Amino acid sequence: SHKTNSDDDGEADAEVVEEEEDVSSSPSQIIGIVLLFVSLCFDGGTGAYEDKLMSVHSVQPFDLMYNIQLGKTILAGIGLLVMNELHLFIKLVHEMGFLLLALGLSGALGQVFIFVTIAKFGALTCSIIGLARKVTTLCASIYFYGHHLNAIQGTGLLISVTAMVLNFWGKKKGGGHGHGDGGRAPTAPIAPEEMEKMLSESEDEEQGDLEMMDQEDDKK
Repeated sequence: SHKTNSDDDGEADAEVVEEEEDVSSSPSQIIGIVLLFVSLCFDGGTGAYEDKLMSVHSVQPFDLMYNIQLGKTILAGIGLLVMNELHLFIKLVHEMGFLLLALGLSGALGQVFIFVTIAKFGALTCSIIGLARKVTTLCASIYFYGHHLNAIQGTGLLISVTAMVLNFWGKKKGGGHGHGDGGRAPTAPIAPEEMEKMLSESEDEEQGDLEMMDQEDDKK
């Protein structure tokens, strides 16, 4: 069968559209990778800073959680006032009040687990658990919805799973427990000579105290 001019024009237009999609998808992928990298950096930095606040400055997890959520609420309220979107927020509350309440409660429950995990086991364990959750959700989505992965996506998923397994293995091998062991380094064993010196010093101090007490009794 002979192709008409309209068929040739249609194929040419399709090729042009595919080329444009390929060209446009490349910058968007780069932007997405950069944004993902920035998000992960902020996520890791936030967890490490919260870990420092709890271990060094002795801030309780629920106090930290309350102050962070209070700061978010203040910033969100200022944003609504500045952008003149307070009426839209009130309308959204009237339309979806129960769903917003359920979203807030579920988010608060998740925050409780996050802050308690950081307080008990440290920021690294919390990051590993978060990575495991994301990888599990991604694998479940691929399995149940039948998504197909290309070579780059499959490589990225394999790197994520490998990093998660290596983190778990290294933490298990190292025996670190974050804040579970009080955040203190193990003390080195004391040499016998140093132990004898400490005992002799303590005995000398006790003998001196007894002599002082005898002198006071003689004066009386």
